[in-house]
Amino acid sequence: MTRRRRTKSRTVRLARRWGDRCRRLLRRAVDCCRRTVVRLWRHFRRPTVIIDARRRQARRLRREIARAARTYARALGVELPSGLLVVVQRVVHEGRQLNGLLQAFDAPDGDRRYVIHLALSVNGRPVSDDELLAALRHQLTRALEDAIGKPVLNVPLELEMPRVRAGASVVELRPEAREPQDGRRAMPIERIEDDQAS
Repeated sequence: MTRRRRTKSRTVRLARRWGDRCRRLLRRAVDCCRRTVVRLWRHFRRPTVIIDARRRQARRLRREIARAARTYARALGVELPSGLLVVVQRVVHEGRQLNGLLQAFDAPDGDRRYVIHLALSVNGRPVSDDELLAALRHQLTRALEDAIGKPVLNVPLELEMPRVRAGASVVELRPEAREPQDGRRAMPIERIEDDQAS
């Protein structure tokens, strides 16, 4: 009788362990499936990015642009428009050279497609990555107006740093020779070079 009880309690313990293991494995599988679905959804919600640059630079910029676009849209509480295309090219020209250009196309099915053109250089000056991302965010704000509405307040801010004039010398090139306190005179540079040459 005691042997039966022991066998029965052992079977119950084994069944409980097996059930706990199955629940843990099922929870892991569900979490893995959920992460995969979220990753795939994010992948397909990513904007299409075309970059005219070397392969390594293009790969880095593609990641930065996709991440910045998703983060910006998420911060505004909306999703990126479906079919968003970002084209990064050497120059964007619309009558004059621009940092960025937003184009919107109305499809026959009533859907609106957006193309954002970003320039790698403006008037011969290369654009930094920060400037490129700032131009992207500025254009995204206009593309997301359908979802978030038009801004009711717009406060421009311009932080222009004063530039040094090109013709002004920063330091005196040949300061006047001063008499040292011990009474000896300093030797001019030309004379030192002449003495070393001979």
